[in-house]
Amino acid sequence: MRSKWAFYGCFLLMVLLASFVCPPDSPRSLINNPYNMSRLHRFSDSSHFKIDSFFRRMYQSGIFNGSYLFYRNDSLIYGSMGYAAFETKDSIQPTDLFQLASVSKIFTGMAVMLLVQDGYVKISDSVHWYIPELHRRNLTIKHLLSHTSGLPDYFYFDLKAWEKPKDHMENQDVVQLLNAQLPTHFAKPGKYDYCNSNFALLSLLTERLSGIDFRRFVKTRIMNPSGMKYSHISDFDSLALHNYPVQGYDNKHRFNDNIFNGTSGDKGVYSNVFEMLALDQMLRTDYMLHTVQKNLMTTPQTIVSADAFYALGWRVKWIDGQKWVFHNGWWKGFRTYFWRCLDENKCYVVLTNHVHGPFLKTIDMVALLK
Repeated sequence: MRSKWAFYGCFLLMVLLASFVCPPDSPRSLINNPYNMSRLHRFSDSSHFKIDSFFRRMYQSGIFNGSYLFYRNDSLIYGSMGYAAFETKDSIQPTDLFQLASVSKIFTGMAVMLLVQDGYVKISDSVHWYIPELHRRNLTIKHLLSHTSGLPDYFYFDLKAWEKPKDHMENQDVVQLLNAQLPTHFAKPGKYDYCNSNFALLSLLTERLSGIDFRRFVKTRIMNPSGMKYSHISDFDSLALHNYPVQGYDNKHRFNDNIFNGTSGDKGVYSNVFEMLALDQMLRTDYMLHTVQKNLMTTPQTIVSADAFYALGWRVKWIDGQKWVFHNGWWKGFRTYFWRCLDENKCYVVLTNHVHGPFLKTIDMVALLK
């Protein structure tokens, strides 16, 4: 019964977040059609001041340039500061879509878990069953999901082994390049070593099991049911990077497109703070992913540090006795943070597009929700 009413609550929130806007001609036109938040409560004045002051300090110091959203038990605060494009001085809007970088990995994890839920695969299955051309024979799907595969990261390969170079590398090319690496570049599976190759292979595996493009699978099975109306996985061969309103910068130097922007699974999702909140609320129901699969996804599989773990597409940490699942990201000027508390209905989303100085301190942002 609880899951039934939780679903209705999630549905109402998704209506608030998505149904009150008109389809835009471009993501930027959302400025004139904002999401309707009128039925959600406002944080207390003291909390509002505390959160707003934190981000103003970070903005003034040059560390923050982007959008933020904090949600707790039907209370909401959101805002944005800085520029979407420094050349044109276009101000960032909370509705703007950002490249999520490695926060994208949670979508890949959910995609695999949907296949598990549908009975197509088990996480104990051999990767070789589904990607037989991969020379490594000792890997399971769980190794990929938990970053314990021992594979080298394709970002650092010698591209001389790339048989058919093109503008954008694809996931199949990652397999070909992995096969060209020396045996000394591989480690024995079982030890945690964060690696983007893992999730590029999971994207390819998802395509082969589902029979459809990974971008379409995530859109139809995860984003659409969650009310993520404008979120998508980038395909810069169809929509060039320079056409996106929000660009990524390092000390105000814009990042150009590069060959690695063609792969998916490890990065590439574009979303905004409101639609990430809609995803958070959907995951608090059993409508899309069932409890068994969600619990499996967020159960620690390997130790990352003294107080942090990696599960299956999620990082896990206990703070003040509460379990938080999260992922952060960093890719070509974008730094992103998506943190969810499983013991209380609260989360925060912070999306930035300007690398300058250190990462925002996540423990400070968790404290803002106390």
